[in-house]
Amino acid sequence: MARDVLLGLEPVAITGPYYFPWILAATLFGAFFFYNFISQKVPFLVLKGIAIGLLISIGCQKALMHGVPFVSIILCGVLTATVGGMVIDVLSLHRAAVFSQAHWFATALIIGSLVFYGLTITTHFYIATVGATLTAAVLYVTSALRNWPSPTWPKEDKDMSA
Repeated sequence: MARDVLLGLEPVAITGPYYFPWILAATLFGAFFFYNFISQKVPFLVLKGIAIGLLISIGCQKALMHGVPFVSIILCGVLTATVGGMVIDVLSLHRAAVFSQAHWFATALIIGSLVFYGLTITTHFYIATVGATLTAAVLYVTSALRNWPSPTWPKEDKDMSA
């Protein structure tokens, strides 16, 4: 919805008749079948990484369809995946990644958006979606499993502790 508002459009989630039934069906399916699966660390990280990559593709594609500048396309991909990632974290009873040491979360979003844009202008939408999803998922999962901290400014940790 935030992406649509930034693009000056009516939020599709409110005006589209198909969103609520699909969300309800996915919620019920997930509640009955996937709780034990996603309560484990690695499967949760993999599913979240894939979801983030798909959200990047949705955000970038919507911006591309409306002919906005390059920076706005990247912003829409990052914004869509950030808000979607927060929703995933909150619904799965995790602390939202944007409010904690996010293990390259922002980096995965930016690089995934750049990969989507680069592949979209040179190849097909579906190839770009797969490329962005794999890029974001691999970066996010690898950084979380190896406990890589998010990049920081020099001396930022010293300034924060004072």
